[in-house]
Amino acid sequence: MRLADVAGQDHAVALLRRAVAAGRVPHAYLFDGPEGVGKRGAAIGLALALDCPARECGTCDVCRRILAGNHPDVRIVAPVTAQIVIDQVQELVMLAASRPHEAPARVLIIEEAHRLNANAANCLLKTLEEPFPGTHLVLVTSAPDRLLPTIRSRTQRVRFVPVKASTLVEIAVRRSIDRPRAETAAALAGGSVARLLDLLGTEGDQEVWNAVTELRAAAAKKDIGAIFDAASAYSDKEGKEKLPEVLTLLGLFYRDALAEAVGAGDLVLLRERADELRSVAATRLPSLRRALAAVADADAALAANVNPAIAIERLLLEMRPCEQGRAA
Repeated sequence: MRLADVAGQDHAVALLRRAVAAGRVPHAYLFDGPEGVGKRGAAIGLALALDCPARECGTCDVCRRILAGNHPDVRIVAPVTAQIVIDQVQELVMLAASRPHEAPARVLIIEEAHRLNANAANCLLKTLEEPFPGTHLVLVTSAPDRLLPTIRSRTQRVRFVPVKASTLVEIAVRRSIDRPRAETAAALAGGSVARLLDLLGTEGDQEVWNAVTELRAAAAKKDIGAIFDAASAYSDKEGKEKLPEVLTLLGLFYRDALAEAVGAGDLVLLRERADELRSVAATRLPSLRRALAAVADADAALAANVNPAIAIERLLLEMRPCEQGRAA
């Protein structure tokens, strides 16, 4: 991945490019941010920018070997178990003590650096402070506070942020995903490109949308038994596991409907669901606010280990005025 291919991280990418252009790349970086937002890709992109003769062209022999993990001067270390152990770090320390084999710079990347065990972390300290000239270490982590303070103090921190939903939608659309599905997957991805691609690969996003549609249909029915039938689907382990994502998407749907109702259509994410949003937005605002608040209450109930089926029964009862008002 080239730096140009890192989506939604304009600030981080600009910082790295300025450092490369000025010839002032620090000897040690700490890339921190949520899972799946491009930290590892940016670390590889930095290696391309430093070692590619054409500055990260992505197609030359050097770039191909780096991207394939076959370049002797670009090494990636990741946990093989729950921890990164001292043997893995000792290999990096030996590499960092010598000049690059063939490239202008050696780039050593440690994935999930917060998994360094105590011995491995202490082994790395001196190298972080003073590696051989031309060697750059990049520690990648989603939990920087779990790193030793002495490690954090020896690195220049680059923060990565959740990717905007609009950017995630465009990534999905470029992969030939229809826009309604792209918007649904982006809403569930939580700012993570990796999560977005996982959803698109398994069609989990469509399953969640179907579950949201079923809950809304149950709340719209006059027969109270429909509520208990719908809630019973979440009484087993499988139902409970998928419920957080269902509530996330349901809450976003009502949030978008509320934005539509108050004339703030520019804030809507699920734009391709405009007809459905307008039908809900046409109900009385108190009913819509009540439904949205009920989703938040159900989420809090799950966090407090309330029986999922009971939480959904209560949610659907609170949704009835909104959904039945739409149906009328």
